[in-house]
Amino acid sequence: MTATELAEYLGWKSEKVTTTVSSTRWLLPGQVFRIVRYAPVTGRRGRDLAVYAAEAGADAPKPVVNTAKRRKQADARYRHKHRAIINARNQASSAAKRGAPAINPWAQLASPVLRGTMAAVAR
Repeated sequence: MTATELAEYLGWKSEKVTTTVSSTRWLLPGQVFRIVRYAPVTGRRGRDLAVYAAEAGADAPKPVVNTAKRRKQADARYRHKHRAIINARNQASSAAKRGAPAINPWAQLASPVLRGTMAAVAR
């Protein structure tokens, strides 16, 4: 289990679990807890999460990180999260280049059925 999963299972705060596991691993290396694998972090930035087992032994090796792939995933999350702002900037920029009147950046947030009506009212 990861430290977060252990905290949920035990009903403890995650800081207490992290402190307990790291202290035990420092005081009794390779005797109580070991890292069996690393789980990739999804949906946010951060290091891979260590998955612990209550058994003696050596830790699993850390995985090699493909930084280009991670950067691409982070950029995709950013574009997905901020797509309305990015689209509004692109539309305003292209309208300015064409010499067209400014476009309502909020129109893209409306449902597709209402966008035509909003555009007609704006004219």
